[in-house]
Amino acid sequence: MTALAESQRGRRPLHEVLAVELASREGRWAAVARITTGSTIAVVIAMVFQIPQPTYMAYIVFLISKDEKNGTVTAALGGLIAATLAIFLVLGLELIDTAEPALRIPLMAIATFSAMFTARIFALGPISFLAGFVLVLLQSLVDDVPSPEALTRATLWTWVVIFVPVAVTVIVNLLFGQGAVALIKRTVRKILRELETSLTNGEFRNYLPEWRAQLVPLLEIAQHSNEKAPRTNQLTVPAIRALLDVLVIMGALPDDLPEALRGELAGRLRVCRRAIEPDATTTNEAPMPLSQVVGAGVEPFPAVVAVRGSLSVCLDALLRPDSLSDDTEPHHPPRRLFATDAFSNPAYWQFALKTTIAVMLSYAVYTLLDWPGLRTAIVTCFFVALSSLGETVHKLVLRLSGAIIGGLIAGLCIVFVLPHLTDIGQLCMLIAVVSAGAAWIATSSELLSYAGMQIAFAFFLGILQGYGPATDLTVLRDRIAGILLGNIVITIAFSAFWPQSAISGVRVALAEALRAIGEVLRQPRNAEQARTRTVEALVRADHLRTLSLFESRMLPGHATESLNVPSVATIERLAGASFVVSADAISRYVESGSSDRLAEWVESAADDLSASRPLPSPPPPGALTPATGVQPEALLGPQAIAQLESEVQRVASAVH
Repeated sequence: MTALAESQRGRRPLHEVLAVELASREGRWAAVARITTGSTIAVVIAMVFQIPQPTYMAYIVFLISKDEKNGTVTAALGGLIAATLAIFLVLGLELIDTAEPALRIPLMAIATFSAMFTARIFALGPISFLAGFVLVLLQSLVDDVPSPEALTRATLWTWVVIFVPVAVTVIVNLLFGQGAVALIKRTVRKILRELETSLTNGEFRNYLPEWRAQLVPLLEIAQHSNEKAPRTNQLTVPAIRALLDVLVIMGALPDDLPEALRGELAGRLRVCRRAIEPDATTTNEAPMPLSQVVGAGVEPFPAVVAVRGSLSVCLDALLRPDSLSDDTEPHHPPRRLFATDAFSNPAYWQFALKTTIAVMLSYAVYTLLDWPGLRTAIVTCFFVALSSLGETVHKLVLRLSGAIIGGLIAGLCIVFVLPHLTDIGQLCMLIAVVSAGAAWIATSSELLSYAGMQIAFAFFLGILQGYGPATDLTVLRDRIAGILLGNIVITIAFSAFWPQSAISGVRVALAEALRAIGEVLRQPRNAEQARTRTVEALVRADHLRTLSLFESRMLPGHATESLNVPSVATIERLAGASFVVSADAISRYVESGSSDRLAEWVESAADDLSASRPLPSPPPPGALTPATGVQPEALLGPQAIAQLESEVQRVASAVH
């Protein structure tokens, strides 16, 4: 899924994977151009009208820009609403706590706790998080503002500082941004092309987690797309689901799959890819008979038949989307306002309390040292804090590396470039060049994107110190030091108080995957939602497994905790085998008792895994009696069950 995960699995060298992550995404130049244009325009407006804090105006463009324009507009409006609520609340608080530190400091702690707690349990968590962040940041300015009037003006200007880049970003994206349909088509075409190539040369297995991770976010985008009337060549939810099924089932393909079968599957992938090309025609290719696929003297492979079936569903959804009625679309459960375990799971309030401790400790340190330039420590604590220590350290590494690179670029520009600039146009050219480089990294994979945002932030902090050329390196030094302080404090807080390993998240995700697999086996005819939950859980588990590598044994019991957790790869193979058994072309030849017996073991394994108990012993394999004088299709069910039993044995033996 990520570059580090693939490198750890021995798939590709890390430097090669990073290069691919930075250069492989289609349409990135357009996204980079939009971000660069928006940040440069925001700086020009700040300089011309002398709006305070041009640094944050330029950075907000990076913060709210998404892959497609609907997501960008939603993020922009949500952020503006959050900031407006926070500013109204701050104006009220300033009336009562400006001269009362004994009241202001507890209110800052309460606001931090509330923001971080609701961010985890509330459906509108991002808005409450941003509101709390703005409130705490503005309250921390009280000590440095000389008069209540100046404090009120600074608070009101904050709304302008947020509104201008939000408006600029929305306008740029509405004019030049890509829609949800274009994003989905571009991503799926890339995956189909890479899958076709890797299937031909036999290397497809190494990249399946990465492709699944790219497809899963597209499901939600497709569900909320404003394209109400489906048309030919449009990637609908059923088409994406079918392609995700293909990426799971291909994990069950034999390693020695004949070249002829690999070529035939690659050809069907080519047909699907051509169906979403702009000049595609609405012609359908009838699937070849099974006898022609198998060939004389070759046993049928159930996984091959299942892959062909899912590709046929995908192609049919592309060419005849109007044939999908509301009855065939799976009904999505309504969204909850609060998480189901919002007030029963202690992890939520523990996370909020740890972040509050880090924020208030950072505030106390730079206040006692009388070093207000370290205020960026508070920003760091808010945005670096994540559920597990592995996630936090991963983001910490990206923030530190990005801050160092961006600060170094800013320092070199202050010393060697700014003395030669004579007008705002030249300054904008400098900002545009560096912003483009930072945006290129920010639009890469999740492994690297945050580093690009931090490069931009640190650069803006150093260059945009006022309305004239920056000449003081002290400001840059203080702000970089504040980022370092925040990273140190948040790491200490998350490792000292209720430390939570990313391995715990892997355990939970794999247990969810096993429960969904059990449902797939019990109800193969009505398992669309269960299949989707399986894929989402596998993607989440693979991501957390990668982040656990950043913990570097910082947690007590980190090594022993991972002993009873099966590898993500074994569960992926088990999922592939279960999807084969439940495929339409296979399930009709499967005895219900065989699949129910294995489903019972999978569900029991999920319960034991959730409780950190050893997995149960696998059920004894059923007898596969070869029948004589039967059609090859009749052998598909028993062979699929035999492969599923083998994968169950593999999972059980991997943790014993």
